[in-house]
Amino acid sequence: MTSIQIRGTGFPPVAPEIETFDGAKAPWMSGFSEAYQTFLQRQVDRDVEYVPDRILALLVASAELVQGMQVTQLEHGLETATMAERAGMDIDIVVAALCHDMGKVISTPNHSAIAAEMIKPFVSDDAYWMVKVHQDFEGIHYLGKIGVDPMVRLQHRDHPAYELAERFADEWDEKAFDPDYDMLPLEHFEPMVREVFSRRAKRPEHWKPLAAAH
Repeated sequence: MTSIQIRGTGFPPVAPEIETFDGAKAPWMSGFSEAYQTFLQRQVDRDVEYVPDRILALLVASAELVQGMQVTQLEHGLETATMAERAGMDIDIVVAALCHDMGKVISTPNHSAIAAEMIKPFVSDDAYWMVKVHQDFEGIHYLGKIGVDPMVRLQHRDHPAYELAERFADEWDEKAFDPDYDMLPLEHFEPMVREVFSRRAKRPEHWKPLAAAH
């Protein structure tokens, strides 16, 4: 049982309403006044402060997901992150390892894409890509048993983070289903989660500064 304290009530934790706007509020985005847009941006900035709590809440929720395994999805993530940390990986890779399967709380078939996009604005490109493709790399260990080409990872062989994703799948993720493994608790990783998800979120790469767009 985790002792992590998460701000807010319910799931996901939400930022409290501590400011009101008394001016005109257009019911369509293109009609928002400059004053209202500035007000809304302040609310978004305040809301971002709750991202670490929401990630932790999602990880805690994954403790209820077993799917017939010998460990819960939270324990699987903890084992994977513990192995990555003990292998000397940096904080982005360790946190990505912890979070790589949290998308299963929403949907197992596309959980890699869900988790990857959730962490993308906050972690390194390699950490993001490792999570995004981890099902392809993990496939060597099980896809052949369900009639799918187990070497699907080879389509990524020219990517600069290929060896990292390969190591993630073969040395950590694939081995992290051991109920007797001495995994570190979620409380150990909480400071890392808070550090990573408190970073200023990166904007999408294709968003260009206004002056450069013309």
